[in-house]
Parts: sequence; structure tokens; C-alpha cells
Amino acid sequence: MGAALQAWILTIGNEIINGVITDTNRENISRELRSAGIAVKGMTSVGDETRLIGDALEYAMSRAEVTIASGGLGPTEDDKTSAAVADFLGVPLRTDQEQLERIEQRFRQWARPMAPSNAKQAMFPETAIPVPNDYGTAPGFMIEKDGRIAIFLPGVPRELIRMLRERVVPAIVQRFGMSEQVFRARTLIVYGLSESKLGEILADVAKDEEDFHLAFLPRFPVIRLRMDARGPSAPDAELILDSKQALIEERIPENIISRDSRQMEQVVLELLEKKGLTLALAESITGGMIGEMITRVPGSSRVFMGSIVSYSNDMKHRVLGVTEETLSGHGAVSHRCAQEMALGALRAGNAAVGLSVTGIAGPDGGTPEKPVGTFFIGLAAPDTVLTRGFVLPGERGWVKTLAAMQALDLLRRHLLGYRIHGTVEDDAEGSASGGRFGPGKEG
Repeated sequence: MGAALQAWILTIGNEIINGVITDTNRENISRELRSAGIAVKGMTSVGDETRLIGDALEYAMSRAEVTIASGGLGPTEDDKTSAAVADFLGVPLRTDQEQLERIEQRFRQWARPMAPSNAKQAMFPETAIPVPNDYGTAPGFMIEKDGRIAIFLPGVPRELIRMLRERVVPAIVQRFGMSEQVFRARTLIVYGLSESKLGEILADVAKDEEDFHLAFLPRFPVIRLRMDARGPSAPDAELILDSKQALIEERIPENIISRDSRQMEQVVLELLEKKGLTLALAESITGGMIGEMITRVPGSSRVFMGSIVSYSNDMKHRVLGVTEETLSGHGAVSHRCAQEMALGALRAGNAAVGLSVTGIAGPDGGTPEKPVGTFFIGLAAPDTVLTRGFVLPGERGWVKTLAAMQALDLLRRHLLGYRIHGTVEDDAEGSASGGRFGPGKEG
């Protein structure tokens, strides 16, 4: 199998390099190219300056057979891409009558007058081949130099994606004779391991091969593992993915949340429904975040009974039944309080499973014994009552999100029969629960 066709992505616009907008076009272009088996070698972004655009284009075309550029094709003074490319090629700009007529027709369809400046969008370098835009006013164009091509597209994401799919990618495939290569991809969602730790565990799997690439894509608080494979046929590419996925699943079976786009909350709800269980929550540190996550999922009402956001000690006592002895002797941030909150949620919600979380999100409130980032999770389920403690310091929003995810992951692990992480209660009274608290300290 020959090496994959390589591409470079160039995005153009002052609004991109100044941080005014998020450059989503890079991701969109990369995804569409990969879907056709075209490897993205690198990316560059430059502002709306003729010399910089020319320099960036020269750099890109010297390193890849195909350059895909977006932006700078509008009607205003700062849209300089066409002029910059003409300078790069040493040719004049010319008006393409067919594309000008298409632009004029677009304005007639919209029943809007066309400004004289829009005619600029039909001007291309003399040797360029226009790429029609069926969804907006700015057509793209293609140039060739030394056997390599560069294609320029408008920066409007909706127009760019459709032009890529319908015109550009098919043209590239035909131009370079790529019809025998098939691309396939899969994504695994992983939770509970840092990117560095995951990299160590999967170091050998992550080594680039001619027909396979594994990407680590952190999206707090999870990591997406994207596997790309290519082969002469779809079954060949799928076989590569099957083999690599088997290796990954062997290494981190308990940390894979899903093998598709399902998020933690959806996975947990599906497990509860499969087992015929209902869920009620008692949230303190998370302030209702877990309930909000769960109710994002359509059909969650079949399983979810509700959430009690008990922020004050008084409400923990009156609504959830946390004892005064627990609050005064152990504190609201403790194994004992988390346990009683979970039992209180179970009773109040008339549910099969009660899940609780209580802790210190910060930035204030921490102590040497219980620093910011300390939280406890309680679970009350059929034949099981357990708690686990965690210390995961960080800024307030970060701690709250991790507490919510950790609580759902604890429930997921319980439902799947996996090992439950976290610290357990030390004192003799807490340890009297024996096996219900699971294994000893796991850090």
C-alpha cells in the first residue's frame, strides 16, 4: 500500500489570529479530508495580509501535495486571498463571467440588490479554475504549481463543508487516483485516566503506522481516542480497527465509557434501565449538576426520579435525614454524611438507587485535613451501601465537574461489577459495614 496523499490546511483571517472567532474550519476540513483517506500533515493560520498569505501558501505547497485554504474571499477591502494568490503565481486577476453571473443570480433569488463590491468575488488569478459555490456568493478556486494543487474556499463553515463534500474531495480523489483507498474511523470515550498515563499504557498502539493512526483528544473531563485506518476496501480498514480496538480494550477495559458517541450520563441511564432500577440524587457540592446532566438525555424520566440539592446542613438534616450527630461529629464533608445523604435520597425519591455527593469546591472552605477539592460520594442500592472519598484539587468549576463525573462513574462501575475507586472510611464504626464498602484504600 502506498503512502497516503498528504494535505496542508491554511486558514486566513484577522479575526482568527486575533481570537475574535474560534477557527472551527480547521477541524471541519481535517475531518472531511480524513474521511477520504487524505492525511493532514499540518495547519497554518495567517491574517489578511498579502505577503503573509503568499508566504504561508508557499510553505504549505512545499510540504504537501494538496493545500486546502479557507477565508478571505469576501467582497470587502480586507479580503485579500485572491490578490495574494495572483501575486504568488505572478499572474493578473481576471473576472470569470460565469461565476459573476452566478453571483448576480444568487442576489436575484434573494430579491436583494447586489453591491458593486460583490463583483470582486468573481475575480481569480488568471490561471485558476473556479470552484462554484451553490450555497453562497463567494466561489472558490483551484491553482496548480509544480504538480501540486491548492484549493481556496470561503470561510463560512456551512458553505465550506458542502463545497468540500460535493466538489473538492471528489475532485481530489479523481485528480490523484485515490479510488482504491477506503478510510474508516472509530472513537472510544475514556474516563478516569490522565492523558499522560493513557499515553504510557497505549504507547505501542499509538505508534503511527502507514495504515493506522491513534489520536488522543482530551475534552475535559474525558479523553476521546480516535482511531483512523485505511485499506484497499472497507472490510480491510475495519479489520485494522478491530485489531487495534481489541488491544486497547484489553489494556483499559474499565475506563472505556463508550465505543460510540454516548456520554457518561447516557451510559449510566441505559444500565439502570436495563436492570430495571430507578435513581434519585442528593447533591451538595455539585449544586444540581448531575441532575442537569442526566436530564439532557431524552427518556431519562423512565429512570430518574429527581435530585435534592441540599446545600445547607439544615436541609441535609430536615429533608435527607442526615443526623445531627453526623453533622457535628463527622461534618457535612465526610463519608458518614455522604452515606446518609444517599439513603435519604433513596427514601425521598422512592427509588431503587440513591446517589449522593458532598464536598468542598472552593476557592475557600478548605482545611489541612480536608483541602479544597475534597469530596465524598455515597451509594445506596439493593444490598449495597458504600462511600468513597476523593481529593482532586483545582478551580471551583473544575472540581464540581469532576465530582459530578466521579459520582456517575462510581455508579457505572457498581452496575457493571467493576472495582470501585476512592478511599473508604477508616474508623471502626464505618468499617463495621464490612464487604459493603468494597476493597480497601485505592487512592
